[in-house]
Order: sequence, then C-alpha cells, then structure tokens
Amino acid sequence: MGETSWYKTREEIEVKSPSRVDGIDSKQESFQRWSYSTFLQELGQRLNNPQRSIATSIVLCQRFFTLQSLAKNDPKTISIICMFIAGKVEGSPRPVDDVIAKGYRVLHGKEPTTEVCARLKGAVLTGEKFVLSTLRFDLEIEHPYEPALDWVRRWVKVEMDAKRLFQAAWNFLNDGLRSSLCLQFRPSQIAAAAIYLGSRMTNVKIPCDGEKDWWLEFHVTKRQLCEICNQTLEIYQQDFLIPVKHEAKSKFGDGGLLRPEQGR
Repeated sequence: MGETSWYKTREEIEVKSPSRVDGIDSKQESFQRWSYSTFLQELGQRLNNPQRSIATSIVLCQRFFTLQSLAKNDPKTISIICMFIAGKVEGSPRPVDDVIAKGYRVLHGKEPTTEVCARLKGAVLTGEKFVLSTLRFDLEIEHPYEPALDWVRRWVKVEMDAKRLFQAAWNFLNDGLRSSLCLQFRPSQIAAAAIYLGSRMTNVKIPCDGEKDWWLEFHVTKRQLCEICNQTLEIYQQDFLIPVKHEAKSKFGDGGLLRPEQGR
C-alpha cells in the first residue's frame, strides 16, 4: 500500500470509520484515539524508546483503526502490539515480555503474574500477524520532527531562540499525535504548523525569505496550515468525560490485559 493511500479527510475519518458501523460514535472514537496514544507515549517512555519509535507505534495504531473497528479489537492490546512492531521497525527492539510487563504496569500499577504474562504473550504474538496483515506490511513512516528541526537550524540564527522554538514545536508535534492529524496531513505540513504555533508561544519571530511565504517550503497551503493549527489547539479543549459504551471483543483475545489479577 502506498503512503498516500493512508491519508484521508477529517470527514472520512469521522464519518466512514469502521467503528461507526458498530455503533461507536465519533466522539467515543476520538476519546479512544487520545487514550491509546497517551498510553503508548507513557509505555514508550518506560521502555526508554526514542520518540521516533513511540511516534511510529502511535501512527501504526491509528492506521490500523482506519481499517478495523474498535468494537472488535481492544485498543490497548493493539497498542502493545504496535509498540512491539515499532521497536523492530525503528531499530529499537524490546523483548516482547518487557513490552507486555511494562504495558500491564502502566494500566494496572502492578506486575503481572507469570500466567498473565504467558496469556498476554500469546495474544500479542498472534495479534502481531493480524496487525501486520491489516496494515499490508506497509511500515515505512515519516515523522515531522526532522523537517521541523532542519528548518529551525537553518533559519533561526540565535541559538537560544532556536532551542526555545524547536522545544515548543516538539511539544506540539507530540501532543498532535493524540489527534488524527497524522491520518490527514503529511509530516512536513504538520511540522510547519508546529513551528508556527511554537513561534506564537515563544515570541520567536519567524524569518522571512524575501516575498516568499515561509511555509511554502513545507508544501502546505495557508488554508491547510490554519486547519492543522486549529486541530492541534482543539486537543487542549477536548472534554472526554464520556462513558465507554463498548467493550472490544478482539479476534485473538486480550490475554487478560484488561482484567487485573485479584488479591495482588
């Protein structure tokens, strides 16, 4: 599957999602996307994974759920599988037992028993084949970190300003992973929006290249730039105090991931 085929409009994502067929509305899916992306960020940090590897796991998970329903696949189990896959793709592999144990600890705040680890391992290894086949083994993912850093290094000459601007942009890029931006826009376009938002936050002026608009280098239109910025800011305004109406029944089970051991 070519890279361009993964990109969809916001309407397609919100209206034509496979989860909609199973009765999961757009707000519930947005909550689940935010939830599993936040989970993956924390899991990746506990595994000491590079941010690129964490971002890859989130993008893989989001792409998976453009083709599969949340009602039929537990998002936390799929998340752990995507983290396991992303580690191998990005050159930062972690043992499956380590990924499982730390994932369980993030969810339940305690260590899993040997029996639970064994069940989870079976679910993850079986599920890995399902996730890979769903994604059609298209695992090459670009991220916006590199184009953002490259632009800041070339154009912001004051070192302290460059550091402040890139750190702010970096934060916006990471927060943006909790939305569907990576399913709508190319990495370079998202990078441009993060730089703009970062400049507004830090008051670092964006240099001009004569009469040429600076964002054109990122192959993004002014309209797209505004849309990405608006969607990024929406993340900080979300109200996710909504009930979970569906419990996913995964094709390969969750291996006990969602059910903490009693009496421990």
